[in-house]
Order: sequence, then C-alpha cells, then structure tokens
Amino acid sequence: MPRLSPVDQAFLLLETPDRPMNIGALFVLKPPRGARGFAERLVKTMLGRPVGPPFSYRLQAGPLPGLHSLREDPRMQPATQLRRHTLPRGTTLAGLFRRLCRIHVELLPRDAPMWEQHVFTGLPGGRVALYFKTHHAMIDGIGFLHALRTMVATSPRERLPRALWEGLRNYVPPAPPSPAAGGDSLRATLDGARRTATDLLRLYWHQGLRDLGVGRGLVAPFVSTPNVLKAAPSPHRVLAHCRVPLAQVRRMAHSGGAKINDVMLTLIDMAMHRYLDERGVSVERPLVADIPVALTDHGSTGNRITILQVPMGRPGVAPVQRLMDVLRETRQMKQETRELDGSALTLYSILQHSLASTIESLGLRDLPMLANAVISNPAGFDKRVYFNGAEVELALPISVVAHHQVLNITITTYVDELHVTFIALEEALPDLQRLADLTTAAAAELEAALGRSARSPRKRRVR
Repeated sequence: MPRLSPVDQAFLLLETPDRPMNIGALFVLKPPRGARGFAERLVKTMLGRPVGPPFSYRLQAGPLPGLHSLREDPRMQPATQLRRHTLPRGTTLAGLFRRLCRIHVELLPRDAPMWEQHVFTGLPGGRVALYFKTHHAMIDGIGFLHALRTMVATSPRERLPRALWEGLRNYVPPAPPSPAAGGDSLRATLDGARRTATDLLRLYWHQGLRDLGVGRGLVAPFVSTPNVLKAAPSPHRVLAHCRVPLAQVRRMAHSGGAKINDVMLTLIDMAMHRYLDERGVSVERPLVADIPVALTDHGSTGNRITILQVPMGRPGVAPVQRLMDVLRETRQMKQETRELDGSALTLYSILQHSLASTIESLGLRDLPMLANAVISNPAGFDKRVYFNGAEVELALPISVVAHHQVLNITITTYVDELHVTFIALEEALPDLQRLADLTTAAAAELEAALGRSARSPRKRRVR
C-alpha cells in the first residue's frame, strides 16, 4: 500500500491558493524531419499508455483530520487529465513561460488524479511543448527525475511509446534493506525514535555553539537571514531561464578546489547581490539559500529529503573569496548530513518550514525570513534525449515558491550545459529575467577572477 511520508503530508497541509505546491516538467520537442501531424500522433501515442505510480494514486481521507492516505486507481484514464493549447503564431519561449505560470499555480483538485498533462502547439518549426504538472506530495525531485529518465531514449531511432504519466512503473529502484522481524522490529523502531530525538538536540546544540563562535554547525534559521526579497503571498508567478556551459563550470570548480554545485551557488549569489545593488538594496549579512538535500536515493514515490539553510558569500567580497565562503558552508552542511540521523534532519526541516508558514499565515511580515531563496540541483540528462522519436530541445523543471519566500532556483544538466530555471512571485521580482542574465554574466566574471588568482603567488585557504 503506498504511503505518504511526513514531508508529503506537510506539502498538503501547507498548501494555500497563494502557495500552491505544484511541481512540473517542461519538454520542448523538435519533431523528426518531415513529420507532418506530429502533435496529433504524439497525443494518440501517449493516450495509449497506462498510468503508473505515483500518478495512478488518488488521495483519500487519512486516520486523522487534515491528513491523507493513498489508494491505487487501476482504472485511471489519462484522457481526462490531458489539456490541449494552441499558442498564437510567433509565440516565443518567454510567451510560453507566461502561459505556464498561469497554469502552474492552479490548485489540483484533491478528489481527482493529482496530475495534468498539457500539450502546446503553435511554436516555431512545428515544435510541441509538453508541460506535466503534479503535486509535490506525490513525488520529490529525485523521484521525478527517475521517472523522466525512463520516458526518454538516447537515439531518435528508439521510438518506444511513452507518456510522462507512466511515472515510476518502468523504474527499478535499489533493493531496500531487509526489515527486522518480530521484537527486533519494535526494538529498531524505538531505537530509531531515540536516535532521532538525540540527533535533533545535537543539531540545535551545534547551532548554539556556532552562534557563540566556539563551534561549527548549521546556521541558525530566521535570525541569520537578511530581510530582503520579500512580498506578500500571491498566486502570481514569473518564470525565467539561462544556460551556463558545463565545461566552463567544471574549469572553475577545478581551479577553486570546489564542486560544481559550489560554483553554481556562487554564481547565483553574485547575481543576487548585483541585482540588489541595481535596486539600491544593501545587505550586511550573507544571503541564505534553502537547499533541499536528498537523504537516501530510495527510488520511491514520496519525499525523502531535508531542506537546510546555507549562508552564501559575505557582502562586498571578491568573487574568489565568495566561492571560498560558499565552499566552507556547504562542507559544513555535508558534515551535518553525514553525522546526523536522516529522520532528525527531516523533522528539523518540517519544524522550520511550518514556522515559516505560520509567520506568513498570521501576516507577520516584519519577522525575520527563513531564507532568501530555495536553490536545488536534482541533476538532469548528460546526453541528448528523445521522446517518442522527437528531439528534446529543452527540459526544465518548474518548482514551488515556498512559504515566506519569493524565489526558487533549480539547476539541471542537459548534455553540455547547466540550465538554471527561476520562478518567483511576480510582485517581488517582475524583471526576473534580469537575475537570470546576471547569473550568466557572473560566470565570466568568476572565471576571470579565478584565472588571475591562479597566476598570483599567494595561495588561497579555506578556513
């Protein structure tokens, strides 16, 4: 029987019309050469495919008010969940983004299948856009990526019929550990609860030591976050996108002794500071990123993540030092996730984000923020892929803008590029594409700075 985890339940409980908890995937397809009527054939092919987990699950009332459970619906019909859209001639990617923002925020009815498939025609060159929308309670980013990988092929000659709503039915998850039996099972449950409580206290103890300057731990939530990039809750969204060459990021990571994620966090941090500078906004503390961390690659349908707050670079520092700041903080985060129990980290995340939701629901806008942006990297496709024989030209995730925040940034790989997708509250960042453009510009600036640093006889040190 499928189950909803505590994080899954939280996504359902915290959802409001201003804060829909929908996630989605956008594929822009280039039809095979000479393929007439491609969109019609594509829809027909997809409608012939079955619905698989988790999209074959329906919500039903749980054991307590406000909580839900899942049940399998083997007779679910995909045709009822498919929507067709014809775009005006000459519609650009920006125009498609505007349409997607309106669809993305519409709440999914909880008495119906928790997903929708949207098909857009009218794009240049006969291209077709597929936008698949589901609820974050049904699947996390890693699980969604597993599902998408089973939908695509690495050659246009492989035309195995597929539909995104097949979900994880074709995915073979890693073997789970063998459960304990009888009394051993009860003992393991009690031991797990004890460790969760102990490690949660350790986490807060580490934070206290850090605040006193005598230890290392995660940054204290709320009190450490600059009070910038704010807006009242709203259903209005804006979407932006940029690309950064993967080879360029790898060079920077190698030169700086860092990881690709560290470099991307630094580029986004540089762009956010420049964006704020252009608007006359100054900060005195590092901007804070809310970073989802996969605790186990379990291959299941729900969410097995924690979301931790990570400071980025100090205001006013040079690009190379900003990278060193980010590297120091991400190393600390990784150390905590290695040493602490995953259930304690999950509980910690639920508590912090529930508090952020309470602050927002009570209209206490003057209280400190949990973080300035959510920034995640759920990987992607390292090879060009094809869907039902059509080349996937663009594959982008569209995520959630969390409570008490206005900006979500997702980094994905496609072949030799890193694609950065920005989604925000329109009232807070109406010119969101400017932030995307500044991220691209930051790559050239950081690479040049690392080159100058490499030629300098003075060595850098990460403290």
